[in-house]
Amino acid sequence: MRVGIDCRDLLAGSVSGIGRFVGNLLRAISLEENPPQLVLYGNQHTVFEVPNTWGKPVHARTRRATEAATWWWDRVSLPRMARRDKLDVFLSPCFKAPGIRSCPVATTIHDLLFLRMGPETSGRSAMYCRAFRSFAASFSRRAAAVLTVSEHSRRDIMDLLDVPKKKTHVVGNCVGPEYRVMDDAERIAAAKQRYGIDGEYVLHVGNFGPHKNVAGLLRTYARLDPELRGRFGLVLAGRPDKWTDNARKTVGKLGLEHSVRIIGHVAEEHLPAIYAGAAAFVTLSRWEGFGLPVLEAMACGTPVLCSKRASLPEVAGDAALLVDPDDPDACVDALT
Repeated sequence: MRVGIDCRDLLAGSVSGIGRFVGNLLRAISLEENPPQLVLYGNQHTVFEVPNTWGKPVHARTRRATEAATWWWDRVSLPRMARRDKLDVFLSPCFKAPGIRSCPVATTIHDLLFLRMGPETSGRSAMYCRAFRSFAASFSRRAAAVLTVSEHSRRDIMDLLDVPKKKTHVVGNCVGPEYRVMDDAERIAAAKQRYGIDGEYVLHVGNFGPHKNVAGLLRTYARLDPELRGRFGLVLAGRPDKWTDNARKTVGKLGLEHSVRIIGHVAEEHLPAIYAGAAAFVTLSRWEGFGLPVLEAMACGTPVLCSKRASLPEVAGDAALLVDPDDPDACVDALT
């Protein structure tokens, strides 16, 4: 079987969520006993070399076409390359179904945050949300299959995009072998030093969008017994975004400047050690399509407290403490 994959999100020095998904997919396929023939498609910015610490190297043919306009690349350049390569199936790692007619197309919808949470919470305009819904529904109808990462997201796709259940397929996210229980104290200490972390700490990993409820986490932490706060700092890790300043302001209002550290983006090679060094991982998010940090923390042996909302109970199962993020007393008790 010859499988084509859109790899435009494989970029040097910037690992997006979709880029990470594609990279892990390629690593996983390389471990198959009889892997399919892969043809990877990219633009002038794509970095096709995928370092593989999972075992076998990734073997694939690559195709590159300059992307001056996204619509032209999707509708003209990519279909031409796919037709020339005589693919059996094409995988789009995002919701778009490019104009390929020479083989079946599978699209991937990780979540429908923009539609479920609305413009105010998702940070997107009402016009963007309406356009996204229209395009996502159209692409889903054209696709032979729609992949998603959780039963929660599957229900959203069926409900909000009117996609038949038989067309949707749940393929859960995974973590690589680098996320593991770690007894390398020197490695953990070096990672902590690199990001300015002192002593014991509680960890949160993710962006600072309203749905992540970082303000709720900070209020919960502020209500801990002072002795506990003195012993365990709170570390917020995540790439800075337009909501990060709101978190900083909340830290100031709650008087937590000396016990909360916002360390920004943590490089992939250091993240397992940061998880492994934490006393606990906490997320009080109100909405997730999957919630990969929960899985990463558990793989590193770190106790997890998370919301019993959206996909998180599905991901955590009975291996975490689950709490209602809108019940302040329950959140404080669970964190304590």
